Amino acid sequence: MTSASLAGTARVDITPDWPVMLAGFGQRTEPATDAHDPVFGKALYLENNGERMLIITTDLLSIPRQVGEGVAAGVGATTGLAARQICVCASHTHSAPTPGYLGDGAIGVERYEAFLILALTGLGIAAVQATRPCRLRSGIGESDIFYNRRTHGSPNRVDRRVPVVVVDDAATGRPYAVLFGAGCHPTVLGWDNMRISADFTGCAQAAIERALPDATALFFNTAQGNIIPITSPRFDALDPRGYCGGNWATALGLGEMLAAAVLRAAAAAAPVDAALASRRRDLALLPYFYRMDHATAETELARHRGDIAGELGDDFETACPAGQLWSHASRRVIAEMMDEARMRRLMIACCYSRALIARLRMPAEPPPFQVPVQVLRLAGFTFLTLPGEVLTESGTEWSALAGDEHAFVIALANSHHRYLPGRVHFDETDAVNRYETASAGLEAAAMDRCYGAAAEMLAEITAG
Repeated sequence: MTSASLAGTARVDITPDWPVMLAGFGQRTEPATDAHDPVFGKALYLENNGERMLIITTDLLSIPRQVGEGVAAGVGATTGLAARQICVCASHTHSAPTPGYLGDGAIGVERYEAFLILALTGLGIAAVQATRPCRLRSGIGESDIFYNRRTHGSPNRVDRRVPVVVVDDAATGRPYAVLFGAGCHPTVLGWDNMRISADFTGCAQAAIERALPDATALFFNTAQGNIIPITSPRFDALDPRGYCGGNWATALGLGEMLAAAVLRAAAAAAPVDAALASRRRDLALLPYFYRMDHATAETELARHRGDIAGELGDDFETACPAGQLWSHASRRVIAEMMDEARMRRLMIACCYSRALIARLRMPAEPPPFQVPVQVLRLAGFTFLTLPGEVLTESGTEWSALAGDEHAFVIALANSHHRYLPGRVHFDETDAVNRYETASAGLEAAAMDRCYGAAAEMLAEITAG
């Protein structure tokens, strides 16, 4: 820790004042009615001995690549920050405006995406321009509000660790930023909610800011792809009956529980070296169905369409737009109180239909995606940023690979490639019928490639 340490914070309200679709649930087919509570973008800029870092957190479902790249380019043009020094991530609330889906019925989304790039670019610049001398403290709290939906809680494999970074004003000693993370879906407010909300992670940030009036609280999601709040109905991720009926009182209660864990950790946080380091690589990774040829994809698509037609009727493709298939199927599940086997057959068919249609739109030899991966070292933590939903076992695997309990994933960062299961998840006997693997965005080897690149970047940082 040196006297050269500087930090700056800023925030911006990113709640739209026009009709826009909500993200996170295919059951919704209309724009949000209004906002229950605002959604924010927040920024923390750090500088130490010539090294610099900017972390932007948002109360959004995800960060599409065009948003991440647009913000990094805009901030970099004004501040000189390189892409490796900028992380833009999302809380994954399922009640925020959609930031990048431009398909069927995407009302207000294109306008929101353009607004978001400008707002977050200005936010990042403002944080860089608001620096003052600081001292850093960090610690790890613990929370028990998590439930593993993929294992149905048996065993309840979750990561209860809550990483916390406290930025204190060097002159007064008072905290003016608290950066914290947890691995859980903010889905207390389900698909029946039509109001914009930051969900329980927004409540946690607000509670921390009430307790520490000078501070800005910034939340990032860690490995949360198969983790939901303990208050959620205990249904499989495929079952639409598991993601409705939530209420604000529950979100508020969970937020206060998480905030209490953060505040305990912040009070006990120890001073740490303020040295910063960052590396970034853009990996060429193939989409999930890349090995399936077009003929096989057509055969599989026909099979799954048959399963859908068996429940929704032979005319389902004309009766409901492609973008509303999940909604129609969900409502049929609920209306008929389908048993587990029927529900799974229908909903998994909807999952694969979407993926197979996407495969058929690709060339026979699909080009790889450019997937951004970062390793960030700050306040004694080693963060691996990944562009999608990382499952909890993969998060703890990164801690083991780095050899440090202070190693965490920052998920949903800089781009978005849907679910990112690890090899262990694809190797499960029923993986083809599980939501997280059926909805994977990248090839089964993707996480291994990411870990390999991350280990190399971490070695570079350590050597440096």
